[in-house]
Amino acid sequence: MRFARALVLGTSLLAMSAPAAQAAGAAGDSPPPPDSTRAAGAPARDSVAGVARGWRLRELAPIEGDGVLSDAFGLIWVSDASLHKIRRWRADGVPLDETGALGSDPAQFRRPGALARVGSLGVAVLDVENRRVSTYDHNLRLLSGAVDLTATDLEGRVGTVRPLSLASDRGGALYVVDSERDRILVFDYAGAFQREIGGYGGRSGGFIGLTGVAVSARGRIITAERPRPRSKKADPSDSTVARARIQWLEAGGRLITSVWSPPLAAGASELSVTVAVDALGRVAIAAERSGEVCVLAPDGAPIARLTGLASPRAVAFADDGTLLVAETGAARVRRWTLEPERTD
Repeated sequence: MRFARALVLGTSLLAMSAPAAQAAGAAGDSPPPPDSTRAAGAPARDSVAGVARGWRLRELAPIEGDGVLSDAFGLIWVSDASLHKIRRWRADGVPLDETGALGSDPAQFRRPGALARVGSLGVAVLDVENRRVSTYDHNLRLLSGAVDLTATDLEGRVGTVRPLSLASDRGGALYVVDSERDRILVFDYAGAFQREIGGYGGRSGGFIGLTGVAVSARGRIITAERPRPRSKKADPSDSTVARARIQWLEAGGRLITSVWSPPLAAGASELSVTVAVDALGRVAIAAERSGEVCVLAPDGAPIARLTGLASPRAVAFADDGTLLVAETGAARVRRWTLEPERTD
């Protein structure tokens, strides 16, 4: 028996033990070919009823979230922007605990959004309207060392920051997407500002409509931008030509490579594209208005796609490679396992 490169999805709803995700034709976080730009083609198999064959689906308890994360213990963290809370579930979907309330005091939120792991046990929360990053330990206790994006000294150096997304690396550094100036601000584990990456522009390493960021196990930065036509001559209302640009950058911001996503259903009207990366270097992008999630191999080739989702606002990978998708339109988090198609 051999494994085909194509990955497919299964539509059955079933309870199963935590699955071990399989490699998608690539071992480790190997980088794509340097300094190359190409368009990503269609997935290997068309979807069936909105779900391509070959994935397996496990439903968690119905929840609504704007950010989702699996921590070192397998607990599911979800930020709830409407109720201004952080909630946690066990891996089997049983509610565990929660924290937060509307406000600007410590342990309060105004629209909590993206989540990121900090160190081996901590979790960082992007508090969007309070314009800060708060960190919590594995017992859901607030820690010190938060990033205050409204601090006078920081604004004096970098100007006003409008935070949109958040990521972290294995050293505990935090990467904040600033939608005001299409850039990434990097802070160390103690919350001190280190550097900025990117800025507005279509050239390599620049961004136009930056919305998502993730950091791989080897410290490479993966970014996602809002879809746009790849040619200035293209009709901007034609969704078949509007694609999201995904870039792989070195830690300092130098471009490694970039690809264009498959066409997204909402086209240029898509406002939110989030991104996640697993330990093998596979990248998932979620397009909220389009109702789609695409999975790319470490070299940027598309290997799987989900369509017809209910406003997927956030994606994250668990340590075992399981993909978590927060669908705000259906108030739930769904779990997907990525498995190669088997052929005789």
